[in-house]
Amino acid sequence: MGNVVNYIKWRGDLSFDDSPFNEVDNLALSLLIYNDFDGIVPEKGETSSISVKDASEWYFTKHSLMDLGRLDFDWLLYYMAKTKRFGDLRLSDYIDISDSDENMMFTAFTIHLPDGTLFVSFRGTTMDIDDWRLDFRISFEEIGAQKAAADYLKFITEKYAGDIYVGGHSKGGNLAVYSAMNVPDIVKNRIKRIYSNDGPGFAPELLDEQKFNIVKDRITHIVPTFCVVGMLFELKIPHEIVASDGEKILQHSGMTWKVEGDHFVKKRYLSEESVVYNKAIDDWIGNATMEQRQAFTRDIFDAMKAAGAVSVYDISKGGFHDFGTILLSAANSESKTKIVFGKFFGSLWRSFEKIRFVDTIKSLQGLIDIFLIFIGIIFLTIPQEVYTILGGIIALGVAIWNAVMILKAGVRDEIPFLKRGRMIFHLIVMSFMVFILSNLERIPTWTNVLMAIVFFSLVVASIRYVVKNKKTISGKAKFWMILVAVVNLNIGIVSLVTPQQLDYGKSLTVGSYLILVGIVRFIIQLLEQTQNNVEPSRYYEED
Repeated sequence: MGNVVNYIKWRGDLSFDDSPFNEVDNLALSLLIYNDFDGIVPEKGETSSISVKDASEWYFTKHSLMDLGRLDFDWLLYYMAKTKRFGDLRLSDYIDISDSDENMMFTAFTIHLPDGTLFVSFRGTTMDIDDWRLDFRISFEEIGAQKAAADYLKFITEKYAGDIYVGGHSKGGNLAVYSAMNVPDIVKNRIKRIYSNDGPGFAPELLDEQKFNIVKDRITHIVPTFCVVGMLFELKIPHEIVASDGEKILQHSGMTWKVEGDHFVKKRYLSEESVVYNKAIDDWIGNATMEQRQAFTRDIFDAMKAAGAVSVYDISKGGFHDFGTILLSAANSESKTKIVFGKFFGSLWRSFEKIRFVDTIKSLQGLIDIFLIFIGIIFLTIPQEVYTILGGIIALGVAIWNAVMILKAGVRDEIPFLKRGRMIFHLIVMSFMVFILSNLERIPTWTNVLMAIVFFSLVVASIRYVVKNKKTISGKAKFWMILVAVVNLNIGIVSLVTPQQLDYGKSLTVGSYLILVGIVRFIIQLLEQTQNNVEPSRYYEED
């Protein structure tokens, strides 16, 4: 299983006659535009074109393959040029505008497929912070790149005949949808498919519903499992969720998306973190005015700059320190931006508020977790005396419980044989507990044995939880529950085999472990609850 580059290498020997245009071809052409073709691909308005093979030869006279990362876009051009499928495709009408004074960054070109169909490809957002700053402006205004995209697509439809695919990645996906919505109606009929690869939607205040409804059935929206950008101003269309080998925000790069054969590896859900973030973002966007979004965009990117970030990679690898610097910088911003920040974090908190903490605590598993944490605290508080005190309390409690059971059995109306047996059993257990209480020096040893039984019980409880919730529990939760069960089993065996070994260090270790296990088990149940609260109609698509 590989990515889009592996797809080009493995299936590049198949022509478009042998294997029709597909969703992975769309991604390849949407990402190809990220390379710098200035001076290589004929510019918009010129009548000539250049093959991918020849463009590659020109490109690599200026660029080296040395020191390239696995996810660099150069590899797309390099391997495309070597294939039957892509090598002879023609590139034309290149346009590249970068004008910081006009807040304009726009790049596009047109690919000519063998059957006369065109693919208009719009460049998306790079990982540069300033590029992202411009793109966040879609939250409060129509950006210059959108208007340029509509003009470009109109120009291409007037210059060439034939059907058209329109596509792009990130901002490029947004431009693809916007341009298709805003070309003349007579041209819209020539558009076969619009590909938005993790592209954001449009602010509700700026979306022309009538224009959108005309093209929405031809939009293919593809997003990775950890998706934030593609869910920003989420459009009311289906989402194809694909697997990625990237971590969190780096899944935004289409180079990380997993490909098998001629299609993406599909997933049914967005990741749990992505769902929480998207709900919180949707909440504050719905409550923020256009003016507040504008202030937020200005101040949050100023804060990123203050943290020393130049690219999104810096934020993703900067850790909590850089993130904390961003928040501190934003805290000194204008009051309107503070309101937006407050709404955002309030939304995030409300997402967690929806978790039913009390219900979780009242459940059998929740009671077990609280009990483990309580016992762990006792072990840490009185490590020297804990075995004697804990053993004495347990023995006394069991003795009293059995005494009560003897009295209940005595007045119960049942077969004499069963009544006598029940009373004898409880009497034996009560006598054994009294024996333990009368030999205080032996209590710690017996407590160790009882602790072994507790650990064995925890093993059974963890396994029962996994089996009972096998249809809803995530793979990560299963792993942690099984891991806890294995550790509990080993501790139980050690405690049972060496009940005489009682020391200060052992008490601290056992106490710390019990608290940790109780907290981990509790968190697992809360996380499972957030997953079960996800609205399937919004985050689930049929394969």
